[in-house]
Amino acid sequence: MLTQNAHILVPTDFSAPSNHALEYAETLAKAFNATLHLAHVIQEIEYTEEWGNVYTKLKEIGDLVEGQSREKISAIQANLKAKGIASECVIAHGRPDVFLAEYAEKHGISLIVIGTSGKRGVEHFILGSTTERLLRSAPCPVLAVRVKK
Repeated sequence: MLTQNAHILVPTDFSAPSNHALEYAETLAKAFNATLHLAHVIQEIEYTEEWGNVYTKLKEIGDLVEGQSREKISAIQANLKAKGIASECVIAHGRPDVFLAEYAEKHGISLIVIGTSGKRGVEHFILGSTTERLLRSAPCPVLAVRVKK
């Protein structure tokens, strides 16, 4: 149950669905004087030794992605601060659903507000659904917010 001074986790990949979920979370944070925890999880690409020099390029790209992610999440945090909403930010590496469930448990998160794109069919089968997996593993309620098309 969401109470005053709660902690709300908002995963973001900086997409329209995650931005829409953030709007819901901001409303809840204001109503409950809650702290928003913004999390961006960079999923690692697995590689083999046969890739040779590709690893070096992946490392460079990874560093670039992490730097851009830090800039984006810092901008969101500054915007929240201007609105009077307390927030904490984390950028992590790994499987998003696993990291988010563990983070929620460790930080006493009361609610996870996550955006979903509503993929169906082959695209859903191939890409899977972080939201779906998180619904099964989270230690707290999960509010899945879908953008209207």
